[in-house]
Amino acid sequence: MGFKVHHIEGSHGILLRAIQALKRKQAAVGFMDTARYPSGELVSYIATIQEFGYPAGGIPARPFFRPTIAQQKQAWRDHLLRGTRQVILRRITLEAMLRQFAMVAAGDVATTISKIQAPPLSPRTIAARQARKKTPGVSHKPLVDTGLMIQSVTGEVIDT
Repeated sequence: MGFKVHHIEGSHGILLRAIQALKRKQAAVGFMDTARYPSGELVSYIATIQEFGYPAGGIPARPFFRPTIAQQKQAWRDHLLRGTRQVILRRITLEAMLRQFAMVAAGDVATTISKIQAPPLSPRTIAARQARKKTPGVSHKPLVDTGLMIQSVTGEVIDT
């Protein structure tokens, strides 16, 4: 009986340490400030415009973050629960678990971006894409002109 009490107290201490460590760390998913288009514009700025739209500029919303969160909410909870169990069992560090989760979530966001088809690009946008190219033919698919937005979605662990 004494062994079980000692074991429970030990597990309790591990759990408390994991909770305290979790309070100091956060998984961040998105576009980091180092990601920029050749023009110098932050990818995060352009992504925000695409997510919410810019009616005054004739840019419709093409959300990808909010739908991904809605679609993946339960899967992400399950992933974090499994990861937390592994942290408590000392099979993985909290930092590694959060980094793994952030990269999975970033991949989910990138997948959503790749699937966006609507609203379709305006003829003006298609013409602007063509004007930047040296060869004929451009993609008519939203959000993938250069591929930089999809390539720039990332996840990282930050201290809070």
